[in-house]
Amino acid sequence: LPASMAEGALGIPSVSVAAYQNAERILAVEKPSCNMHWTLLAGIGRVESGHANDGKDADANGNLYKPVIGLPLNGSLPGQAVIMDTDGGALDGDTVYDRAVGPMQFIPSTWNQYAGDGNGDGIADPQNLFDSALTTGKYLCDGGLNMQDVTQVASAIHRYNNSAAYVANVLAWSLGYSTGIVPAASDLPRIH
Repeated sequence: LPASMAEGALGIPSVSVAAYQNAERILAVEKPSCNMHWTLLAGIGRVESGHANDGKDADANGNLYKPVIGLPLNGSLPGQAVIMDTDGGALDGDTVYDRAVGPMQFIPSTWNQYAGDGNGDGIADPQNLFDSALTTGKYLCDGGLNMQDVTQVASAIHRYNNSAAYVANVLAWSLGYSTGIVPAASDLPRIH
């Protein structure tokens, strides 16, 4: 596939493609048995933030123009977990509840456990596409999972978001990015 898929329904901003492919390259060295492919990271990036709002929210270095911070995880939405603050508000600005941060939507405690410096600037920043993509890959690979085994891929995505519909959406988009074929609506169940 071309480095930039900017044209068509499967368009991914070139900076996002670069971030996902960079994470694949780093993980091929750091965790070769994981067999991470950039399109899996792209599937998560699509579902979590639409690739940082189709690239409109990030500069050419993958830095977001404004932080992406989710709703407080206070149980107010159906199926939403209650997660009390784990980082003193350092990443999400909330000292009562945790909030998912960055274009790949990490809970602060998970970010702090897996944080990766994808762009090599010495800082692991959840609001940077390169860092966020690498951290996503590290999290998915944790526990020795192999992304060439479809069962292990599903387990890894489930760990990321415990929803069958979420897993189906990520897998459909990942396959779409691998093949260039837009996922059918029936392959994209509504995520509750």
